[in-house]
Amino acid sequence: MDPRAPRYRWAWLTLAGMQALLLAGVGVALAAWWWPEPHSDWAYYWQAAGRPEVYERGGLGLWLLALPKALGLSPVASSLSINIPSALWLLFLAYRLDGGRWKILAQLVALYLLLITPFAGIVQLDLVAAAALGTAFWLLADAGLKLSSGWRIGLAVACIVFAVSTKPQYALVMWALLVLSVPFAWWLRRSLSPGYQRVLLALLVGSVLGFAVDMGMRVSSGRTEQIRTSSAVTLYGGLLVSSDQRSQGCGYWSVEAAQAAKDDLHKPLSEAVIDRLQARPVEHWVSVVRCKAPEILSPPPYALYWLIESPNVRTAIDARPDHEQINATYHQALRVERKVYGWARALIIIASIWTAFVLLRKRNPLGALPLLWLVGFWSVHVVFEVQGRYFLGLFVLAPVLCAAVSRLAALPAAAGARAESTL
Repeated sequence: MDPRAPRYRWAWLTLAGMQALLLAGVGVALAAWWWPEPHSDWAYYWQAAGRPEVYERGGLGLWLLALPKALGLSPVASSLSINIPSALWLLFLAYRLDGGRWKILAQLVALYLLLITPFAGIVQLDLVAAAALGTAFWLLADAGLKLSSGWRIGLAVACIVFAVSTKPQYALVMWALLVLSVPFAWWLRRSLSPGYQRVLLALLVGSVLGFAVDMGMRVSSGRTEQIRTSSAVTLYGGLLVSSDQRSQGCGYWSVEAAQAAKDDLHKPLSEAVIDRLQARPVEHWVSVVRCKAPEILSPPPYALYWLIESPNVRTAIDARPDHEQINATYHQALRVERKVYGWARALIIIASIWTAFVLLRKRNPLGALPLLWLVGFWSVHVVFEVQGRYFLGLFVLAPVLCAAVSRLAALPAAAGARAESTL
């Protein structure tokens, strides 16, 4: 079928509509069924939304969460009001950017979003931050937008600022990506276009400003000790106090890591880090990283776990007379989730590597970006704490980025010149 034929477009529109209904329906149904109350990080997000005096992290995303909270919605309803639109928007962006005949990249985004539908009713900011960054990719790549160059760049940078302030992890990933792009830029220096350079500049400016917004909000709250501890624990759990044995959860959060972060509060962070690194031989740190490597390269699923293991949900299940049957079904669902998640994760990585191979073979430096997006995430978590949900942005945005750079690379010369004036 001709991709330009009306029947072809209607077929994809129908499929996308069905996927959107499924994402929204399953997400709302699971949240309404189990009604998970905020706990752990989610309890902090709910308490801090709209209250800058208790700010520790969450950036501009907390103010978005504060809107439904101010309207009197419950935590679950507030979560659904921002997470479901974020998921649907990411699905739209994937279809909008994917110019392939079979829209494989869009299907990977849809698959991943379906796998994390149990996450929709939880008070988290991961999805909205990913949606903001995906919007930036769209603004930088879609030449069909009728916006002036100033508006497109400004809006893209604003979206990056929102995403990074909400999840500072993105700043670290982007900085790693920018550093790692230098060898590719040197290798393909004769193929560098103004558009490519401005994409990297937008990522740099947006990430720095977003990080500055988060730091400014932390300073203004005046909760220096709590912020230092909560921020440093990801470094302590990820490396400085991590075991090098998988049976002991190497690279994950631990009580020991949290206590060590508190014990070092009397030292500047740089001095504390150096002291702890010097206290062990290099072989130990290599062993820690080797232990973490499988969790970094193939992080586990997380959405169903965070839903069912919410304290109020777990208590309600354990109190039921048929709790053994429910738990058996739950563990079976976890096995299915793990298997499907593994396939989705592998396909997304393959798609990213394939996109990089195709474009770099044509000596187009844009091809390096999907590959460096993967490597950037992996390199950051060599040092910092590992959790399955921390990789949400990697997997849901990698196909979007692949589609974005493929669209930019496919622009004909005339359109490319116009796009470069925009980018």
